[in-house]
Amino acid sequence: MLPTRPLRRISLFALLVCALLAASPAGAAATPDGPPRLHARSAVLVEAVSGTVLFQDNVDQRIPPASLTKLMTLHLALEQIAAGRLDPSQTVLPGPDAWAKNMPPRSSLMFLGPRQRLTVEQLLRGLVVVSGNDAAIEVADIVAGSVPAFVQMMNAEAARMGYQVMHFVEPAGISPDNVITAREYVDFCRRFVALHPDALRDLFSVKELTYPQPENLLEGNHEKPITQPNRNALLGRFEGVDGLKTGFIDESGYNIAATAERAGMRLIAVVLGVPNVGSMNGAEVRTMESEALLTYGFENFTALRPQYEEPSPVHVWKGSARSVALVARPSPLVVVRRDSAGGVKATVEQKTEVIAPVRPGQRLGTVVVTLGDKELGRFPLVSASAVQRGGYFRRAMDSVILFFRGLFGAPLV
Repeated sequence: MLPTRPLRRISLFALLVCALLAASPAGAAATPDGPPRLHARSAVLVEAVSGTVLFQDNVDQRIPPASLTKLMTLHLALEQIAAGRLDPSQTVLPGPDAWAKNMPPRSSLMFLGPRQRLTVEQLLRGLVVVSGNDAAIEVADIVAGSVPAFVQMMNAEAARMGYQVMHFVEPAGISPDNVITAREYVDFCRRFVALHPDALRDLFSVKELTYPQPENLLEGNHEKPITQPNRNALLGRFEGVDGLKTGFIDESGYNIAATAERAGMRLIAVVLGVPNVGSMNGAEVRTMESEALLTYGFENFTALRPQYEEPSPVHVWKGSARSVALVARPSPLVVVRRDSAGGVKATVEQKTEVIAPVRPGQRLGTVVVTLGDKELGRFPLVSASAVQRGGYFRRAMDSVILFFRGLFGAPLV
């Protein structure tokens, strides 16, 4: 019979190693058989275009967003710019409620103050790059006239977008009474990226901010410039990262919304409620866990635009044109595991004839994408153009033909 003491020592050693791994930040690394183990209270990973969820955990837990709030603040400012109601080159003089010295203790700041002037574009960089709470207050003032009026805009926009939980009480993320869920916030990030793609390059990818510059100082102001790095530590550390936002307050822990694009696939990770882990600060743990999620997504999944047979033009009865072409809108895109990509198939189901009038974008078919027996998605085939009703003679002739077809049991297909 073999002695038992060495085995006992080996077992105890193995248990100790496992316990250490479970308690250490290294637990954020991807496991051999699946997604990473996280310390975050809530997390989600999605492909940006399709919204396909690649990982989720406690996605409906309500958590204060901290400075992730500023993404909604920026969104409203960019919408004002797009509508022509706000000019990026417009010069503003920061009001007292936005001065750095009037911000709460431990605030992240771009260091706005009296006797300064800056452009809206510079202000938005201060909002994004260094997550300035002072910048958020000034944005609220110039967009809505006051912080309370801007908060009303924030919540009206969240409601318009269909979010049930997302709610704000101020534009900087200082208050624990702001609230989001990972499920709603990652959807908001998807929509933000689609609406404001240039912001990824012009704002979120800026690696540092130096403010105030000499041109920002009015007569008698001799403040020295302060250079601060982008709060997103993934910039320059993880290939393809170009956004989005970090945040921290005591009540939430460390939060991040991170996005990266590789080989035509964009992923968005939202990681909320990261604690300090052992001797490691939660800010570094947050970076590691978002990095691990993005790595898991890029290494295990791929976005495909499957090929399918070109749909036939649809014959139009009683119309000003005899046929109308079909196009897929949106273009079919699915996200699958890399090892199953070869099994993705796409087939076309469509009408072959229709009676005028035909509206532009009228659905007349479907591209069905499958993987084995599993249906991955259905994508509309719509009319590429409008077809109005034809003249009297065309309508009369086609009516006669359709009447006799009906007598012989040949309905439209």
